[in-house]
Amino acid sequence: MFERKPFYAPLEVARITGQHPSTILRYIHEGRLRAVRLSERTYRIPHAALLTWLEDAALQPIHRTREPGASAAGRQAAQTEDRSPVSA
Repeated sequence: MFERKPFYAPLEVARITGQHPSTILRYIHEGRLRAVRLSERTYRIPHAALLTWLEDAALQPIHRTREPGASAAGRQAAQTEDRSPVSA
């Protein structure tokens, strides 16, 4: 699971769900994810709101094996290497 805290930053929610931080901010602006606005650009998501949103969206927390921002080319290269035929 993930660390239980009273509030989460949008970046933390993005890491928990495997989504991009801008997607989480869009959900907040659209009212799909409840958050507390601390300043013009700072939001915090209450723990209860996160759990409700995860249940409603049928999302599961993920465990990353790579850091966010890893290049798509690097991921594709790794996938290509995994698919190479094995010679007998």
